[in-house]
Amino acid sequence: MKKTLKVGLIGTGGIARGAHLNPGWLAVPDVEIVAACDANEAVARKLAADFKIPHVFTDYRDLLKLKEIDAVDICTPNKIHTPAVIGALKAGKHVLCEKPLAVSTKEILAMRDALKKTDRILMTAQHHRYSDIAVGIKAWTETGALGEVYHSRVNATRRNWLPISPGFIDINLSGGGPCMDIGVHALDTALWLMDFPKPIRVSGRAHTNFAKGFDIPGGWGEWDRTLFGVEDFASGYIHFSNGSTMALEASWLQHQDKEDFSATLLGKKASIQWPTGHFHTVTNRTLIDGKVLPHAGRKPAHTEEILAFAKAIRNNGPSPVPIEQTIYVIAILEAIMKSSQLNKEVAVPDFK
Repeated sequence: MKKTLKVGLIGTGGIARGAHLNPGWLAVPDVEIVAACDANEAVARKLAADFKIPHVFTDYRDLLKLKEIDAVDICTPNKIHTPAVIGALKAGKHVLCEKPLAVSTKEILAMRDALKKTDRILMTAQHHRYSDIAVGIKAWTETGALGEVYHSRVNATRRNWLPISPGFIDINLSGGGPCMDIGVHALDTALWLMDFPKPIRVSGRAHTNFAKGFDIPGGWGEWDRTLFGVEDFASGYIHFSNGSTMALEASWLQHQDKEDFSATLLGKKASIQWPTGHFHTVTNRTLIDGKVLPHAGRKPAHTEEILAFAKAIRNNGPSPVPIEQTIYVIAILEAIMKSSQLNKEVAVPDFK
């Protein structure tokens, strides 16, 4: 393809401005941001003015008509992801889309159908995979030091950090609460470190424990209690086809010491904890504790993620975060919510 990669931004809020654009796209050589789109025109125009972006739109469908655009970066509320992704693929654009790629497996299957009709790349923005410590831990697990993982504990929990934007708390925009918002990060990272075993059944619970009240002060400010229509806590127990299991928790509000984004993988040779890198093992009946160090020389995770996306486009793929992996991440989160609603364990389909 031509040397300069031309990119359009769909959604120009905080994650687009403070992570995807700067330092993200601005750190990629030979890239030009040619268009910005947001339903809030003032926000889009401010971003365009700050970063000298020539075209501004309030409807992503108008942005997709620009033939010069090679790729789009989607940072909209969750419910906009599916139509924007499918529209971009049909328009012949490569797509990077913020997590969750969609809030249902039905939507991701529709994306997959659209993807099969193109030679474009679709990548879910799971930036935690690209952190220096995650890359270091992944390299360590690939040596075989961990052994077969038989269980994992995965957490994405906060004490009082509830995002106050309607895009997170209005079920019509978000499609879910912390399970889809931050649980997706920790779950994806853990599954990636485990080489993506296939989930077969899930038991889950979801509650709104604190978000309707005023007892816990919001670290990011106050939210609209009347608009709040999602869970503030979810938990799941997942069984995989290889016999391993996983316990997952996700919460924006609960009584705990501090934010906990972590995964502990229990293997038959050792255990390891992300993101600390601490591992525990035994040799010759001697208990050994150690620490995997971050992979040296890496840029911030969002930047590395976007560098990987741009490289895949220039080298004709494959996607660094393929839809075949993302669909099982969403299937697990979807199953947690469905299990809670039905009050019983539910099966995860085989998405061939």
